[in-house]
Amino acid sequence: MLGYISNRIMGLIIVLIGVTVLAFIFSNISSVDPAEAFARRNILNPTPEQIEEIREEMGLNLPVYRQYFNWLQGVLRGELGTSLLTRNPVRVDLAEKIPATLSIVGLASFWIIIITVPLSVLSAVNKDSFFDHTLRIVTTFGISIPNFWLGFILLVAFAIMLPIFSVVDYGSLKSLILPSLTIAIPMASSSIRLLRATILENMKKDFVTYAKARGISKNKIIWQHVLKNSLPPMITVFCQYLGYMIAGSAIVEAVFSWPGIGSHLVSAIIARDLPTINGCLLIIAVIFVFFNLLADILNSAINPKMLSEAGEV
Repeated sequence: MLGYISNRIMGLIIVLIGVTVLAFIFSNISSVDPAEAFARRNILNPTPEQIEEIREEMGLNLPVYRQYFNWLQGVLRGELGTSLLTRNPVRVDLAEKIPATLSIVGLASFWIIIITVPLSVLSAVNKDSFFDHTLRIVTTFGISIPNFWLGFILLVAFAIMLPIFSVVDYGSLKSLILPSLTIAIPMASSSIRLLRATILENMKKDFVTYAKARGISKNKIIWQHVLKNSLPPMITVFCQYLGYMIAGSAIVEAVFSWPGIGSHLVSAIIARDLPTINGCLLIIAVIFVFFNLLADILNSAINPKMLSEAGEV
């Protein structure tokens, strides 16, 4: 187990380094000069000499690889630089924004779990029934609908026409309901389709026939045997969804004016705030890599055969 996890950690560290390199390069090849953008926000009619002085102070006159290694040295010391937009240390701004995003993602994860598991099982057990066909249509619609459009629909329906939920009272449970559902519905729709297909596949396996021959009840076979063997691919996808939800929360946060890391990243991109952009991308990449590692650990705990398939005895 430890060897398997160590190998996975090493592989994910390489992925993380690759992501930071690409993110740093792409954020530095924009046609918009960060030094000029910063100068025009803070100085009235800046001269070329002033812009060049700011560029040198920011280290933007150095080659990209030198800028990256300087930034990486700061990261290893726990410093992500100073935001050009807020003038605060980037880590301070991120520490304020991350809890807001995690609160939405956490509640969205709860909705995904309580919606996906029972509906998938009922749909698989009642294959080709009216319920199954109806659920297929609903999930297809849920997968297809864009997040921003779904957010506007929920906002108009349940915060304006029927003012049941609040979207301006930041920090309360009511303010979390609509944003979290906006994120959860598309993810839950695709999860239902995946888990249903996996359950149907496992229901044809020999262990189900053997369990029936032993006289085990149908409910016990479904919930204790079939569902358990159907969870590993779902866990992998769910952990990936957690990364996607954090990385893709910007649109939902913009719709609901939610002060999270996603909307903070969008503001930094518009302002060409390179330290904040790189800091946000690093945090998102770390979270995404962490959840992928968590999926591997959970799957190996549920299905120890994965260890032998990975070459560990």
